[in-house]
Amino acid sequence: MKTIRAVVIDDEIKSREVIKALLENFCEGVEVVAEAGDIQESLRVLNQYKPDLVFLDITLKEGDSFQILAQLDSIDFDIIFVTAYDEYSVRALKFSGITCLFKPLDIDELQSAVKKVTRRSTDIGLAYEMVNDILTSRFTRIPIITTSGLRFADVVEIAYIMQCEEGVEVHFRSGEVMKSQRTLDAFADVIMNPNFIKMGKRLLVNKAHIDFKSKSDKKLRIRNGDVLELSSDELKVLAEQMA
Repeated sequence: MKTIRAVVIDDEIKSREVIKALLENFCEGVEVVAEAGDIQESLRVLNQYKPDLVFLDITLKEGDSFQILAQLDSIDFDIIFVTAYDEYSVRALKFSGITCLFKPLDIDELQSAVKKVTRRSTDIGLAYEMVNDILTSRFTRIPIITTSGLRFADVVEIAYIMQCEEGVEVHFRSGEVMKSQRTLDAFADVIMNPNFIKMGKRLLVNKAHIDFKSKSDKKLRIRNGDVLELSSDELKVLAEQMA
């Protein structure tokens, strides 16, 4: 079994000691090769030790751990974020697929997280690009992974998002449609614009792009020309939100 070389970055010495102790006692095959408590020391350690896995506290006294990642030429290690709680960062991380654990650490969750990241199911470089754009834009732009690659979309340009068999379809006011394997709930979690109305498990609609709803039938007309058939429950949610 290959040894996983890990680095722990946290501005609190006690937190670093706890993470290191838990890894040594409960995560077989993980060796903590270095620690760091600030941005400059973290950069030095990462460049020197070339770890396989890095435990990163989101919030540091002099800034945040995203400032560390932004200064690296490449991110060729797996990441597990560890945080007390930062709602907006956690939303972005969850959407990107990067693992995030909360303090105080749960042993079972830590073991599961280590196993998950070592399978390398997430492209960390791509995921970080997604997180960085979401946070930098203050949630006014969201990333969409399509078959042709990563695209960034202005939230105000989205007319609605519809759940389909494999992920969702993102419909824009221009008429363009993008497909993503993310779930509707995942998109709802990172779209902070108050104009968006979630109607059940099928639709997330931007009411700024609603043309009108026919009272004689169950149709919702979108300004891009699309017409959506709504269920009674969806109509009820829409009526409550538009009142």
